[in-house]
Amino acid sequence: QNLEHGKAWGVLTFKGRTEREAREIAQAMWLVPKHEEAAFTAFTPAPPEDAPRCVPYPPLLRAMILAERQKKGDASTEEPMLHLERTRADPWDYPAKQEAKRKAKATPV
Repeated sequence: QNLEHGKAWGVLTFKGRTEREAREIAQAMWLVPKHEEAAFTAFTPAPPEDAPRCVPYPPLLRAMILAERQKKGDASTEEPMLHLERTRADPWDYPAKQEAKRKAKATPV
């Protein structure tokens, strides 16, 4: 059965607005055949990309780092790299420390 030619009827949706009734569509090149709908709508997630661990410094900052190394007498030719690894920080405990200090200063009744 040749499904490549003929007239198509459908409910149009354009920019999020759906028409109320089905009508004949003059050009149906954007329609997906019924037997291909499952493959068309199947979602295959992209494989996760490995994020870089470090990147080169911007040119001016790189020049400043190299100048500082030269000033200190460091003759290493290692390229300065900016590490992107996330460092874990302890939770902010300043209020708890202040409360402990206040209790330590207080005299027992």
